[in-house]
Amino acid sequence: MDLYLFHADRYQQLYNCSYDVNQVPFEDRQHIALGTMFITLAGIMELLYIPCTFAIWKHRENGCYKIMFYIAVTDMMAMLMNGIATGWLAIIGAVFCTHPNLTYILGAYGMSLWGAESTAELILALNRCMEICSPAMADILFSGNRTWLWLMLPSIYGLYWFFFTMPHPFSGIYVSWFFNPHMGYQEDLDKIYYNNVHDFHNYVVVTVIMGTYLAFSILLIMKTYKFKSSTQQSYSQKMTFIQVVLISSINAFAAGIYVYMQYFKISKALIVIGQLSWLFAHGIPSLIYLCLNKTIRKDCLKMTTGVISQITGKSIMQTSTTRMLNTTNVRTIGGGHINMATASRHGGMSRVVPTNSTMNTMPTNNGERREKDGQEKI
Repeated sequence: MDLYLFHADRYQQLYNCSYDVNQVPFEDRQHIALGTMFITLAGIMELLYIPCTFAIWKHRENGCYKIMFYIAVTDMMAMLMNGIATGWLAIIGAVFCTHPNLTYILGAYGMSLWGAESTAELILALNRCMEICSPAMADILFSGNRTWLWLMLPSIYGLYWFFFTMPHPFSGIYVSWFFNPHMGYQEDLDKIYYNNVHDFHNYVVVTVIMGTYLAFSILLIMKTYKFKSSTQQSYSQKMTFIQVVLISSINAFAAGIYVYMQYFKISKALIVIGQLSWLFAHGIPSLIYLCLNKTIRKDCLKMTTGVISQITGKSIMQTSTTRMLNTTNVRTIGGGHINMATASRHGGMSRVVPTNSTMNTMPTNNGERREKDGQEKI
C-alpha cells in the first residue's frame, strides 16, 4: 500500500492498464457457478463460526482460548475477502484493470489477514506445546493479559504486510489472486511481481506449524501413556490429535499450493483448488470445533437452543394471548353474553371479561351494572 499511497510514479509503471481488457472476452472472465459456490461456502462457514466465536470468548481466561478467539476473528474477516468478495468478483468477471483500486486494496487486505492468522497459529502451536512440556513455563508466558501481548505480534506483522509488501489483485480469468495484476494478459517473464516475504512466510507455515504440531502430538501421547491416563483422557487425546492435524494440514496445504501457483503454470482446476484451500484454511476450524471440541460444541448448542426457545417462547405467548382475546366474552348493556367477534355489531358500552369469570349482571337506569343477587359464577 505504500506504493499505492506514496509512490505514484512507480505504481503507474507497474500497474498501468495500457492494454485492452476485452482481449480476453467477458465470457472467459465471468464464472457465475464458481462465484456462487464461493459465496455460499463462505456464508455457511461464517454463520457456523459466529456461535463458535462466542463460545471461545466465554473461556478466554485460558490463554489458549484467547489465541483461538484472535484466530476466529481474523478468519471471519478473511473469509469476507477470499470467499464473499472472490465470489462476487468472479460473477461480474472482474480483473485488475476493470476494478484496479478495489482489487488492489482487497489484495493487500487479504494478504495482511493471512499473515496475521497464520502467525497466530504459530503462537497457538507454541502455547500448546508449552502446556504439555512445562505447564509452569506456559503459565509464566501466557497467563493473564500476557497472551494479548503475544497477539500484538501477529497484529503488527499483519499491518506490515498490508502497508509494505506487494499485494495480489484478483483475476477473474482464473478466479484467484495473483501478484501479477496482468495475469492472463501479460506474462511476468522478468519476475517483477514478487513478494519474498509472502514466500518465506509460507515456507515457515508449511514446515514450522506442521513440525510443531507433530511434536505436540508426540508429547501428548507420551504424557498420556506415562501417567496411564483413563479411557476418557485417551479419547480426549485422540480428539486433540485429530484437531491439530486437520487444522495444521489445511493451512500447510493452502500455503504450499499458493506459493507454487504464483510462479509456475498450472491448470485452472488446480488454481481453483488452491483458492478453495485458502478459503477452507480460514473456515474449516469452525467445523472442526463443532465436530471434535466438546466444550465449544456444548456452548454452541446451549446458545442455539436458548435463542430458539426465546423465539418460540415469544411466539407461543403471542398465540396464547390472541386465542384468549378471541375467546373472551363481552358483556354489553342490556345483559347477556356475546363473542368479541360480534361485539362491534351491538350498541352501547361494553366490557371485556375473561371466559372463566362469567358473571350475571343487571343494568341500571344510569348505565351502571350490578351483580344479580350479589353472586358470581366462576
